Amino acid sequence: MLKDNYKSGYSLNQIYYKDESIYNLEINNIFHKHWLFAGHTSQLQDIGDYFLYEFADESIIIILNKNNQIKAHINVCRHRGSKICLDKEGNKNLLTCPYHAWSYDLDGALISARDMPSDFKFEHNNLMSVHLELIGGFIFISLSKKPLSLNNFKSDLNETLELFGLDSLKLAMHKSFSIPANWKLAVENYNECYHCVPSHKEFSQIHMMGTDNKIFNIRKDEYLKLNKNNPKYAQFNCFYDNAEPGQEGYQYDRNPLKPGICSGTLNGEAAAPLLGKLTEYDYGASELMIGPLMFFLIYDDHIVGYRFTPLSVDNCVCDIFWMVRDDAVENIDYNINNLTWLWNTTTVADTTIIMNNQKGINSKFYSPGRLSLMENFQKNFLDWYIKTINSNKGDYIE
Repeated sequence: MLKDNYKSGYSLNQIYYKDESIYNLEINNIFHKHWLFAGHTSQLQDIGDYFLYEFADESIIIILNKNNQIKAHINVCRHRGSKICLDKEGNKNLLTCPYHAWSYDLDGALISARDMPSDFKFEHNNLMSVHLELIGGFIFISLSKKPLSLNNFKSDLNETLELFGLDSLKLAMHKSFSIPANWKLAVENYNECYHCVPSHKEFSQIHMMGTDNKIFNIRKDEYLKLNKNNPKYAQFNCFYDNAEPGQEGYQYDRNPLKPGICSGTLNGEAAAPLLGKLTEYDYGASELMIGPLMFFLIYDDHIVGYRFTPLSVDNCVCDIFWMVRDDAVENIDYNINNLTWLWNTTTVADTTIIMNNQKGINSKFYSPGRLSLMENFQKNFLDWYIKTINSNKGDYIE
């Protein structure tokens, strides 16, 4: 078993960041099993609008049908397997394969296939559909035959997320950062703030977390006591191994910002109109995790989403989504450079950090190192990861 090579409380052995067979286990047991964040409903304005969500060897078409419903289809023609949509986004009246012109409607039903045998059944050759769930305007998909339930998440966080108006957001900016490293290094980096003080002075100007850990814990305890029983300050730690069997993992918490800081902007001032039902700033930001790979940071006036996607064993992409209230007007209610400054700057720095981490791990002299007390969330991720890749293979769509 692979877990025989792992010691809890330490970083992973080199093999986990370089071995193709382990990478394939990860795709089957993690990415084909858990809910994945595909994008936001505001990316689909008109009937036929679509975008692709892609990872590893998979490509999924997210499209708005004629009934204004969002559908998800595997981007593989049922004839001989060609990709159908070649552009990352666009608008289609029909989904027509560029190879032999088999055509599908927006719901994925095959409607045209020339010169087929008399016993050919159109209804048996529709595009493979993908499970899709909307959480507010967030689009999540699952490639599993039997997706993990989101019921506990929705029940626990319904009241909390209503405060932030998840149904009334729009995507203000989306950026992709290519990282020449194994995807786990990107997730591990996001999961710990041990590196925040030495590596991210901009983050440390804004977030109380970017300070001495003891000072942060004292400040957080004071912050939460002042707001006891308010759903905005709820705490749910059902992530990784804490998730109930059959339920998707999730986590929610709220942390203080530095004194007087309203939002994640260059000067800490307001970035955009207050979200949802909020009427004032509380100098804090919420952390929301849905599934093992998607993280949201919720300020009072905008939301930042982080997604980590593997492309190969040694390449991944970090996508960042900035969302504001859907009636906010750019250059009037918010400035895009101010809105994106903090996490653009931080991610540019992290891209170099993660790349150099991979370079060091590639050395024959690398050995797993002991994790600090500030890397406990990373430890939870690694413990869960080892169990997950040693579990039964993912029950992905076939």
